[in-house]
Amino acid sequence: MTTAHGSAMTGASAPRTFAASAQILLLICILMLSGCSGSRDAVPLGGTLNVLGPDQAFIEAVSTGELPPGWEISGDMPEDALSIRSLDGYRAVAVTPGATPFALLRHTNASLLATPFLNWAWLAQPPAGGAHPVRIIVGLTDRSTKPDRAWWQIGGEEGVTRIIQMVWNETALGRGTVIGPRIDENRPQSARYIARGGPEQAGRWWTDAVDLSLIHRQVWPNDNPATTDVRFIGIAVQAAGPAAGMNVAAIRLTR
Repeated sequence: MTTAHGSAMTGASAPRTFAASAQILLLICILMLSGCSGSRDAVPLGGTLNVLGPDQAFIEAVSTGELPPGWEISGDMPEDALSIRSLDGYRAVAVTPGATPFALLRHTNASLLATPFLNWAWLAQPPAGGAHPVRIIVGLTDRSTKPDRAWWQIGGEEGVTRIIQMVWNETALGRGTVIGPRIDENRPQSARYIARGGPEQAGRWWTDAVDLSLIHRQVWPNDNPATTDVRFIGIAVQAAGPAAGMNVAAIRLTR
């Protein structure tokens, strides 16, 4: 099990690849502006929320160019960005980057402390350089506070103020390191967790899990984790060449 460890870094001392995360933060702001919060999936009895299998409903939706209820697209997703593949015993969503960034998000309604563990499997095709453009993304909000947002952000994604990204880094060094927070005006604060990396780990399946509550506590120590909720989980894709693909499966939120 991968756990959050290592020391936090400020945005000024973070690697240069952290600057590309601004694309993802902008996508989240676009989703806020849309005013579409969608239906939310609560964690069922047993404490496990299966976010992305993919299940049959998702597979059928991809084949018709649509999405099941509870899912949202932010940005301009190319028509061929998603496909379903069976690889080494996994049925996975194959994600292909394009010329523009986009995000595929599933709305959730889960307590951070009740279900802190994010689990997933991925198989990466490494990019020519830098961190992989495809990453797992989680949006958090504090249900006890009224967010201080600009008038044009009223409605939308219900006050998401924290973003955590699970990143495939340029190298395998630094795995488990938490980088952040990144602070941009009128955008959610964000942090990156280096889960995997490097060409030496590419081309095979890895299953990973991380305690989101530990990352949250490390990056935002003044936040109250008891009133923090997971509002969405999904896949964010930066603009990149199609050779840097990612296969993603079995995303789950567990206690």
